[in-house]
Amino acid sequence: MKQDISGDLQNTRCPEIIKILSLGKRTGRLYLTNGSEAGNIYFTDGEVIHAQCGSLNGIKAVQEIAVWNSGEYRFFVDEPADMQTVIMGIDEVLTETTNHLRQMDKITSLITSSSAVYALEPEIRDKEIQLKSIQWRVLSTIDGKKSIADIAQSINIGVSDTMKILYTLLRMGLLRDAVQQDANAQRRSVDLPQTDFINSLKQALTQAMGPIAPHIIVETADELKADLLSDSTDQKAFLIETLSSKIPNERMSLKFLDAMTDWLKAEV
Repeated sequence: MKQDISGDLQNTRCPEIIKILSLGKRTGRLYLTNGSEAGNIYFTDGEVIHAQCGSLNGIKAVQEIAVWNSGEYRFFVDEPADMQTVIMGIDEVLTETTNHLRQMDKITSLITSSSAVYALEPEIRDKEIQLKSIQWRVLSTIDGKKSIADIAQSINIGVSDTMKILYTLLRMGLLRDAVQQDANAQRRSVDLPQTDFINSLKQALTQAMGPIAPHIIVETADELKADLLSDSTDQKAFLIETLSSKIPNERMSLKFLDAMTDWLKAEV
């Protein structure tokens, strides 16, 4: 009987283990841990058949595990997979994994750890933001308190994919390291008028877009040359309509528009 293998990921990374098991035509389950994280990769005659890591399955799970450089692994002989989520040969699996690692090497030169915490750049400008839906989802969760790992868990995507998105947002100048955010930056936070309309507007827009909402309100008011203290119903309605058009998620945009339209009707 072939013996189980085990070791330390600090000495032997996941792609190397996959190569060894592939060359040996092994069948069984490779179990890997990295702190509180754990993953499984199943082999049949040296081919990767199934992989699971947190909520991820298939090649995404393999890529997530592949970046771990600490932790332990153990191979359990003849433990078959009960499903198939990897539909590619071992050479393609290794190519995809190697390409992912190269991308992550570039990203980790800027973002060194999944425990890093980021905050919105105080000088953010809405008119400069053109993002994909998933990038907006990540941006809306950034509050200067959640780590990258926390964000990944909250939106149910892999840590490495979250790091890729944050890398892009950082390069666009939308984020800054929360630890380096000094008292002056804190004092430069947006100061909105304290009226029933503005408070309702801020609350509704925050639900739709996250903590970036106050910045969006100020920038939009500047663009429209709108007075946030005006009692004009028409001006308020125009501001609401313009803000709704800037919400990337259509469902959230309609929800915001309905909520603020109802608020205006109640005030008339």
